[in-house]
Amino acid sequence: MIMLIKRTIPVTFLFTCFIIFAIVSSISASASASNGSSSNDAFIIDKQTDTEESVIDKKSAMSIIHESADILCYEDGSPYIHDILTNNTDKAIIETQYGMLAYDEKGSPLKLYWNFLDSSAESSYDNVVLSKENILPGQTEQYCGGWSLYDGEIMKDFPKVGDGGANHVAYSLICLKQVVFEDGTVWNNPDYESWSVTYAGKEIGVEELQTYYPHQYEILSGDVE
Repeated sequence: MIMLIKRTIPVTFLFTCFIIFAIVSSISASASASNGSSSNDAFIIDKQTDTEESVIDKKSAMSIIHESADILCYEDGSPYIHDILTNNTDKAIIETQYGMLAYDEKGSPLKLYWNFLDSSAESSYDNVVLSKENILPGQTEQYCGGWSLYDGEIMKDFPKVGDGGANHVAYSLICLKQVVFEDGTVWNNPDYESWSVTYAGKEIGVEELQTYYPHQYEILSGDVE
């Protein structure tokens, strides 16, 4: 009897181990399948997110860029503001309305007689201009001239306006206010008022004035009416 008991104990132990191993293997397989399902779900979610982001990027892809706005001079030495626009939308631009500001070499804002041909015009920090355009999609418009500035030292044939000083303009900041496209739709810049409050009549650091351009406007489809 003693010999028989000694033999049956190992057999029972092995059978018990086999049962435990089978249960553990079953649980592991179930957990692995569950993790695999979670990974697939995450992949699907990521794929949907990527698709949504690509749609947003496509909507945000259209833009108009103010490449620069330099102070140049005509042959007689009269200064003018020469700005360059690039149309990165899918429609031709036929009209623009934009604000202009002027600063001296130290970044101090200048009150100018922008409309010096009008004797009743008063000096101001800002000037809003309406301009007819014909800028095709993908085109960069290179103007031959620009917005003339009064310079009493140069313009001998003009009556003196104010202190006659526009020759000390060193920088000009420009911001689009409105754009009209060939199909009659209109884009109103939602950031224009904020831009005006930030810059008009304010002292601006020279480094910021020098790095303002290129200035990009994002044209979202929802902002075009």
